[in-house]
Amino acid sequence: MQVKAKEHEIINQSINPSKIAVYNQEFLKNSAKYLGIHQELNEMLEPVMKSHYFIGCRWLEEELYIHVSPKEYNGEFASYLSMFIECLDDPIVSQKLNDTYEIFFNEKWIDIKSSEDYLTPFLILHFLQIVKKITLKGLKKGYVTITENMTSKVKGKILINQTIKTNHFKNRLDKTVCKHQVFTVNCIENQIIKTALIRCMKYLSSISNNEEILRTYKQNTNAFELVEVCDVLESDFSSIKHSPFYKDYKQALELAKMIFKRFGFVHTHNDIGKSVKIPPFFINMPELFERFVEVKLRKVYGNLLIPGYDQSNGKAYSSWNLRPDFIVEGKGLIIDAKYKYWFENNDKTDRFKDDYQQLSLYGRLPEIKKLIGVKRDEEAKLIFIYPEITNETELTEKAFTCEYSNSVFSNIIKIPIGIKVR
Repeated sequence: MQVKAKEHEIINQSINPSKIAVYNQEFLKNSAKYLGIHQELNEMLEPVMKSHYFIGCRWLEEELYIHVSPKEYNGEFASYLSMFIECLDDPIVSQKLNDTYEIFFNEKWIDIKSSEDYLTPFLILHFLQIVKKITLKGLKKGYVTITENMTSKVKGKILINQTIKTNHFKNRLDKTVCKHQVFTVNCIENQIIKTALIRCMKYLSSISNNEEILRTYKQNTNAFELVEVCDVLESDFSSIKHSPFYKDYKQALELAKMIFKRFGFVHTHNDIGKSVKIPPFFINMPELFERFVEVKLRKVYGNLLIPGYDQSNGKAYSSWNLRPDFIVEGKGLIIDAKYKYWFENNDKTDRFKDDYQQLSLYGRLPEIKKLIGVKRDEEAKLIFIYPEITNETELTEKAFTCEYSNSVFSNIIKIPIGIKVR
């Protein structure tokens, strides 16, 4: 059985009352275990069940799962794939995407309509972008053991039985069957990646006509032209030793393993149709939006931007364990990315009073003031960045010089950033 919901909306289907306390407890921990469903009071002060900002599929009970799809806005919804692609193109942000989604392969898989499969394109795009990084740096080479029937020379180990059977019985005394190693790009790591690429193409050809995605796929496969396709087993992954000189390979192989688990390890396996079976998963939309905002801010401020996850400033940035999403060193800016304002944005200050107060608190901390170049008796510029449906997708430094837009918290402004819709 299925509970269907839209992101951050009231759930109209009945929920087991005995489980509500459990759902609320996980929600308060900001856990994605049940996709953040929880009970709250509506405008009539009546208790209702509501979804949160996670999309995906998770089991609620043994035979009951919840499926949360992206929130619609005028018939469209935020393109999580477009945001994800931009994040993958940034060399710094691309390393910080582990919290944007998670897949639970060891849990019972879920049957859904292929049109409701938000996981597979997400997974494949991630894989394609990581492989693209590998191709730009150059493919890894490795030692591969081969058997070769050599003429007038020997190399490595002579296979006596095979030499006699293959050559001497036919009076070819000049030929010798040898086993030896060659240093080549046709190593097991590259074979696994190429096989996963071929598997991806079968899916992409059925769901995508995006020229950029198809171009990336062709560039990747062209780079692997000298690599053979192989039959991949799950045990193959455990025998691979990762090198610190090829860091992207580790992530690419992890994603390849996910792709094989999703589509099956057998070449003939094919589940492209009206329904598919996928593992439970979630996509954390606020976290994805925050990383998307980071990409845009880095284009404006470069290395002056310090994200909240950056521990390099240690004590100077962590008073009372308070960390805004971003600060801009020497520019007097403290920035929070608020994905939820896309749904609830209005001029009622009391609706977001807690958010404003928290951002104001960041602006009073002397450690942060020092980092952003604001004197103790001066005020920092506090900024909320929220998503907006528009063709404009870039931030400029000029946007951060606009007048304050909040009458109660006079040093806070809200700046929209355009996001693509699907």
